[in-house]
Amino acid sequence: MEIKRCRDLTLIERAGQPNLVIACDSCGGIGEKPQDQIKVPAEVVGYFTARVSLMEVMSVGARVMTVINTLSVEREPTGEKMIKGIQKMIEEVKLPITALNGSTEENVVTCQTAMGITVIGEVERESIKIGCSKPGDLIVALGTPKVGNEIKLPIDDEICSIKDFQALVKMKNVKDIHPIGSKGMYYEAQLLASLNHCEFKSREATGVDLKKSAGPATAVIFSVSKEQLPTVESQLQQQVKVIGSLEN
Repeated sequence: MEIKRCRDLTLIERAGQPNLVIACDSCGGIGEKPQDQIKVPAEVVGYFTARVSLMEVMSVGARVMTVINTLSVEREPTGEKMIKGIQKMIEEVKLPITALNGSTEENVVTCQTAMGITVIGEVERESIKIGCSKPGDLIVALGTPKVGNEIKLPIDDEICSIKDFQALVKMKNVKDIHPIGSKGMYYEAQLLASLNHCEFKSREATGVDLKKSAGPATAVIFSVSKEQLPTVESQLQQQVKVIGSLEN
C-alpha cells in the first residue's frame, strides 16, 4: 500500500484493488447561530459543504463509497437541518442515503456553526483523471466564482451545476478536472499545468476573475483539446469560457 497527496486529495494505492480517493472540507461561522458571521439556513451549509468534497472525489473519476459528516453543533435542531442539506446533495449525485454517517456535538452548547465533511471513493489506477493533459490543450471554465452571500438561493444558475459537472466527468474527451475553491482559477490552472509538466498561459479579456474565490466549488476548470471543445460544449447546458492553454 502506498499513500500519496495530490491536489486536495489523498490517494491510497492498493495492490490488486482500486485506489482509494479521499477528500475533506470544513465550514465555520456560516449558519443560523448567534455568532455566525454569514447568516444562511443550516440546510444550505450542509448542502454546499458536502458539495465540495464530493466534487473533488468525483472529479478524478472515482466512485463515491461513503460520506462522513462531523457536525460541531447539537443534533436538534441545527444538526438535523444540516444533515437534510447533506442528504439533498447525496441524492443529487445519485448516492444511497446509507452512504452517509456522522456525529454531532451533544456535550457542549454551541453558539457558532461549524462542520466537516470527509468523502471516500475508489477508482481503478488506469482510469484516474490526473495528469491526462498535454501541451496545446485548452483550459476551460464552467461556472462563475462566488462565495458566501454572493450565491443566490435557493438556486443559482450561474454556478457550476452538479448535472453538468457529472456530465464532464463522464466525457472521455475531457481530461483533467479541477473544482475551484478559495484559491481561485489561476492557482488551480497553474497546478493543473504543473501536474502535466506544462505551463499555464492565460488568455486576456476572458471576462472571468481568475483569482477570485469560488467558495464551495461554484466553478470548475477542465482541460480539453481545441478540436474536442465544440463537442464538449454541445453536451453541457451551461456556457463555458476558455481561460487559457497549456504550453511546454
